[in-house]
Amino acid sequence: MKHRQAENAGKVMTEQPEWYREAGRSPFAEDGFTPQLMARIELAAERRNGAGKVIMRRRIGIAGVTAVLLLGVLLWPLAGGGKESGDGPLAIWNNKSGAAVQPSVPAAPSPSPAAQRSSGYFSKVNFELGGLKYVMSLPIDRDERSAQAVETPLGIVWSPPPPKADYLRPGYTRNTEPYALYLTPKGHTDLSAESAQRLYTFPLYAGGAQTYFALGYLFSAGDYLVFTNGAYTVGEVKQHSPGKISALDLRKASAGEVTVPFDLFTFNSSDYSLDHAFIAADPDRNELLLVDYKEDGNGGFIQHSKLYEITTGKSDVLPETVTTEKKKRPTKVHYGELSITTEEDYYVAHYEVNGEKRTVDISMATGEQWFYDWWYDEHGEKIDASTIKKKL
Repeated sequence: MKHRQAENAGKVMTEQPEWYREAGRSPFAEDGFTPQLMARIELAAERRNGAGKVIMRRRIGIAGVTAVLLLGVLLWPLAGGGKESGDGPLAIWNNKSGAAVQPSVPAAPSPSPAAQRSSGYFSKVNFELGGLKYVMSLPIDRDERSAQAVETPLGIVWSPPPPKADYLRPGYTRNTEPYALYLTPKGHTDLSAESAQRLYTFPLYAGGAQTYFALGYLFSAGDYLVFTNGAYTVGEVKQHSPGKISALDLRKASAGEVTVPFDLFTFNSSDYSLDHAFIAADPDRNELLLVDYKEDGNGGFIQHSKLYEITTGKSDVLPETVTTEKKKRPTKVHYGELSITTEEDYYVAHYEVNGEKRTVDISMATGEQWFYDWWYDEHGEKIDASTIKKKL
């Protein structure tokens, strides 16, 4: 929805506020403020004002918050992409190298989840998956923006954010416990470790005492959970490794077999970062559709697309152009026990394989132009990419 603050500024005070009209009725002219009406008005007001309050964590695709439209944020959730850096999303195009790493001070062990819940110091993060609201309870000191959950054929796979140390020193902010993946049956809406199956625990460190593993974005690809990940080394300026896309065989892991994630491919922050680059998962075929863009030297871009088969690691170049289409689908926003139905945008990709036409939902919109388009739709302002890059 477009940002309408500017166009409303000149309206007279006696005109009905626009957010009342968006809410569907006037509370002062009809039956008054019912709980359902209050929720609709709050939702409409947030849409108009661009409020940053998180109400519902939906399955993130194109319809997600703008911070996750950019590949750097997806790969390095602790890097300069709006998480810990004051540079916001611009920082993902700034490859920094820093000073020598200083020794860290061991962090005190955090209280157990049960102890934190019994003391009352916890918050709740909501996810809408498959039309149901799933709730993850977190200790109050966790970064709830990093909580993730995704619907898969085998159930809900989710990962709670681990505790961190040195919040006040961004270069040294680090995890004190490893990331973990859990599986909860569909329909069981309480995402808690006590009632879930632990699928895998990642290592805390990634090659050294000051280098830590970072889990990025999760999405489902049939029999596999696919996720972005990387590593960072703490110091005055954090240093980040190239990003990876990896996969975990969900069927083996959920059956209790010993299984570990395997890497699909590695790339840096310039890959899949231009124009409308994206990654899409085909859950029926255990495949990834990878669409990248390269500059053509004349101010434009050339599309490069291929299919990657997760099971075998085989990839095939697609000779035909892959197109995208914007669509809408119903979704729900939850206010306590109330559920308000609204719509969200999402995109699909159309492509052809040996004469067969296929369509898949886009899982990760990674190219810069997705963000620029969203910004224009929301604020009516075009972003000059050349100006952004000059600032870095």
